[in-house]
Amino acid sequence: MLKSIYTPLSGALAQERVLDIIANNLANVNTVGFKSEKVSFKLLEPEPEKNYKNPLPPANYKIPFEDLMPLRGNEVAYVGVSGVSRDLSQGASIQTKNPLDLMLDGEGFLTVNTKEGIRFSRNGSLNINNDGALVDKNGFTVLGEKGSIFLNNGHVEINNRGEIYQNGEFIDKLLVHNFKDLNQLEKVGLNHYLHTGLEENQMRMTNPTIKQGYLEASNVNAIKNLTDMIMAHRSFEAYQQAIKNYDSMMEKSNTSLGELRG
Repeated sequence: MLKSIYTPLSGALAQERVLDIIANNLANVNTVGFKSEKVSFKLLEPEPEKNYKNPLPPANYKIPFEDLMPLRGNEVAYVGVSGVSRDLSQGASIQTKNPLDLMLDGEGFLTVNTKEGIRFSRNGSLNINNDGALVDKNGFTVLGEKGSIFLNNGHVEINNRGEIYQNGEFIDKLLVHNFKDLNQLEKVGLNHYLHTGLEENQMRMTNPTIKQGYLEASNVNAIKNLTDMIMAHRSFEAYQQAIKNYDSMMEKSNTSLGELRG
């Protein structure tokens, strides 16, 4: 019975992780370019032969081996989190008519130079800082093919290939990257991604599709996430009640063990 309590415990821990992911999704339902995530589960396989001497039971015990199996305990299967998958589908387009709002229509990521190094982002809500550099909402420099992009207060035009013109003069072209394996992008906060793979996984896009005056909305489905949150919360409560029941049974068996009855 002692090991049986770990079955609902493993389920409760898995549902707790689900609630964390859903809460993060809902918190970013209005975050530009945010991609929702989902937890997947796996069955933790039992190890029936681990840490037991052979033979079991001893030869002088005339008890069928199968009858002793429930007493061993580690045949109980547990659930675990196998990973967190990311939904990279395109979010809806929001027209803002702001010339510094950009939407990547399709594949690609803007390249951002942060204090921790190069990061990648789908958030195209940009500004010009006091030094005239093109920056993201967090104040980090957005890179072009020549490096940092500097603009003045003149009219800015960015065509669908990411080429930047100001007052009719070509300034630079946005540095847009894509990746052969998007699973090698790790979320690192501030709606940024860190590439953790090899350099050959990273590709510079020569012909991205950029829409000026638009932003990409978060692709979080709020209704689905709220429904999933209710289900996960109810599952967590059910596992919690099962743990309490096992605990109550063990307490009763411990206090009743060895009791003398007249």
